[in-house]
Amino acid sequence: MTEDDIATATGLPLHTWRRRHGTDFRARVPVINPGERMRLYDETQATAYINGRPLPALPAQAPHPEDLLTDKETAALLGVDASTVRAYATTGYLPAGTERHGRTWWPRHVAEARLKAGDQRHHNPGRQPGDPRNRAPRPRHDPRITEIVELNNRAPLTTTDIAHRYGVSERTAQRLLAAARVISGEK
Repeated sequence: MTEDDIATATGLPLHTWRRRHGTDFRARVPVINPGERMRLYDETQATAYINGRPLPALPAQAPHPEDLLTDKETAALLGVDASTVRAYATTGYLPAGTERHGRTWWPRHVAEARLKAGDQRHHNPGRQPGDPRNRAPRPRHDPRITEIVELNNRAPLTTTDIAHRYGVSERTAQRLLAAARVISGEK
């Protein structure tokens, strides 16, 4: 339970519960996720405190498959960073998780299934590394360049001349002239 859940169970607004009961509650009921920003408490202990009964001991249980894990806990289970878990969730390598209390949680069985499945990020039906279709297209030869080389050998051309002759922009004319100079050996 969160402090908001506990305040709701007592029938008080959260800020009133924190002011009246929060300090005493935190001193008596241990947090089950120390070091996390959102404090979570065991439901049976929180209910016992609300009802004025003695706090029961926390049962020593094995992890349950339906336990909800934060990104940090899921990352520790998978052996990666928390940011990697969030990236996995956005790319579909890991399910999106459940939104609760303003955070994303993943069931333990989902994280364990991902761990048992192994690395399958590159097992896709698309093109594989080394596929000849992955190569960049061969540069095509522009026939205007050889024509510009011949014209430039007769009389020096400017980019404005080339732009008017071929109906292209000044920048395209500059590129054509530069390519023609490379072919003819000019600098």
